[in-house]
Parts: sequence; C-alpha cells; structure tokens
Amino acid sequence: MTLTAYPIQLFFNRLTLGVLFTIITLPAMSADNRTAIWLDKEEKSLLLSEMRQFLVASQKILAASLNNDMETVKITARQVGIQQMNSTPTSLRKKLPKGFKTLGPKIHRGFEDIAYEAETMGDSTVILERLATLQQTCISCHATYQIKLSTDPALP
Repeated sequence: MTLTAYPIQLFFNRLTLGVLFTIITLPAMSADNRTAIWLDKEEKSLLLSEMRQFLVASQKILAASLNNDMETVKITARQVGIQQMNSTPTSLRKKLPKGFKTLGPKIHRGFEDIAYEAETMGDSTVILERLATLQQTCISCHATYQIKLSTDPALP
C-alpha cells in the first residue's frame, strides 16, 4: 500500500464503521410512540407491581398445568383475578386511559377463567390455550402504553 492510499483506506474504514454503527443503533434510537400514562411514584410502583404479579402468576400456572396440578393453577389464577382488580385505588383508575381500562379487566377476567377451568374441568390444554391468549393481551398493552413518572402535579 502506498503512503497516499493509506488516508483514503482509513477514511473508508471509518466511514464503514460509522454506517454500521448507525444501522445497528438506529432502531434503539427510534421514538417511543406508545401512549404515556402519567402516574406519581406510588401509583407507578403499584401498577408495575401488579404487572410483575401477572408475570409470576403466568409462570406458576404454566408449570402447574404441565404437572397437572389444578389446585395450584386455581389458587394462583384467583390471586390475580377479579379480587385484585377490585383493590385498585380509585385515584389510580381515574388516571388510566379508556383503552387501558379495557385491557386491565380483560386480564383479570382471563385469570378468573383459568381458575374456573382448573376448578371444573381441569383441562391443562384449555388452560394453556387461555394463558397464551391472555399473554397476547399483555403484549398488546405493553405495545400500546408506557408508564411515565409525573413529578408535576399539574399533569394528568
């Protein structure tokens, strides 16, 4: 390689690295177009805790179904069913958008349906199908909404 070709080669190497870096990081830098739900610290903590409980319950139901342990399925599903939904504070409910208020009860009722199936027929296949459908609701919600921390009392 000649001395004059080196700066050109260096330029193209850096250009290639720059293009690759841009291509790799561009998706991560894209805008988050999900609807923001503005909550205070306690409300956000409560809502995220509830979502984690859904995830834990889903895993327990999956494992119990595979072991044909319908009692565990029933108990676990009921813990995050309608009873949990009814314990949501009114102040939090008022801040939730209409679409979110549709998806939330759908999740709780879905867990109730799983508990009912475990209690009555005890069909693992049906329970797993219902759990899979329920997970689609979770995915839809997470794709549509994001929780933002409101430090400004004037925000919704």
